[in-house]
Amino acid sequence: MNIFHQLEKEHSKENSLSIVSYIGNDAERFHELMDCFFAETKDYRVPQRAAYTLSLTFDRRPNLILPYREKLIQNLENPQLKSSLKRNILRVLQFTEIKEEWMGSLYDNCFEFLENPKEEIAIRAFAMVVLYNISNTFPELKPELKSMIESVFEEPQASPGIRSKAKHILKKLYAELH
Repeated sequence: MNIFHQLEKEHSKENSLSIVSYIGNDAERFHELMDCFFAETKDYRVPQRAAYTLSLTFDRRPNLILPYREKLIQNLENPQLKSSLKRNILRVLQFTEIKEEWMGSLYDNCFEFLENPKEEIAIRAFAMVVLYNISNTFPELKPELKSMIESVFEEPQASPGIRSKAKHILKKLYAELH
């Protein structure tokens, strides 16, 4: 199977799952998927479809993502990054161990995503979890994170999804800070 061509064909859960099955636990096939994900192309559809397939693959074989964590984090710094890619990167990173050396830039990017009320709900929610995970390594960040999440919670236009995630993380932060 040529993963790029398969992604070009259609965007469906069935197509993505067939690619996931094809990849299995094969690092070379996963690399082919990651090449599609990182492809710089005028047609955004292949990287977007690869992002969804990446997320599904991660659910089954999280070990395959390990060599790509730094590049995923660096990709978040791209201001032109499509929301679908950003969302799937953050979804994966919330469940992935992050090296301390990468946490600074990741924290800054996630803080910006969370702070931006125009950002997609899922991106903000996943960013909240990543920020909380980083604050477990650097507890001195917890007060700043608590303040930011409180302000997000109080936004008049905050969605129920954002409020729910904020409430969940604030409960943990209150317990840890008091």
